Amino acid sequence: MAKGSKKAKAGRSNERREQRFIPRAPSSANLVKALGGGAAAALGAGVWAEFGHGWMDVPQPPYAFAPALIAVGAVVFGAAVWLGTSGEAPIRVGSGGIALEKGKELTRIAWYDVERVAWDPDRQLLAVNGKDETGREQRLSLTPKVHPAVIAWIVKEARDRIPDAVDVPEEALGLPVARPSEGETLVMDPVQVVGKRCASSDRIIAYEPDARVCPKCERVYYKQSVPDTCACGASLAGLRVTAEE
Repeated sequence: MAKGSKKAKAGRSNERREQRFIPRAPSSANLVKALGGGAAAALGAGVWAEFGHGWMDVPQPPYAFAPALIAVGAVVFGAAVWLGTSGEAPIRVGSGGIALEKGKELTRIAWYDVERVAWDPDRQLLAVNGKDETGREQRLSLTPKVHPAVIAWIVKEARDRIPDAVDVPEEALGLPVARPSEGETLVMDPVQVVGKRCASSDRIIAYEPDARVCPKCERVYYKQSVPDTCACGASLAGLRVTAEE
């Protein structure tokens, strides 16, 4: 029982996870609430003015202004929905790096392909430079107004995984703080290693058992070419092949 429970705990600790964040609307929340409330009031009054007499069995025609009031309420409601919805894509941050949701596809920047994470206190902006899985340059400019939780989690994860690429002071002015309760937690599939090249020898990994993955940045190495230290700074001593192996 003890051995089984230890294995179960080890499996859970090695599970790859990421947080999914929905962007905030750039418009003022109070403005959206005010428009939504006004739209609800106009629609309610318009509907009552149009159908209220019938519901009350009062032998009078609807008020002449009822259609206009309903139309105004519908337009204002549409404006509230438009202002309260962000056009930005959801972003995921976790074991696999940073991923942008573009429709049903993900554009992912692995941690080992993130070149720089920098905070601009004057513009209140987090800049992330790197390359996606196809090798294309990706530049993200994130603001606390739209992506507060994303910024906080990127900085938190990057400091732990790729500290040399992070240019963010510990006490950065205006930088959001990561909270465990933020975002939607998603479980990720294991790292796909077959077909990738060893980060040390450039050898193509043909069989999954031959691969070793850095626990921090997820660089992939061939089992006999694992260096003492990964390029991200993490120790790989535990992944190296021993003489007996």
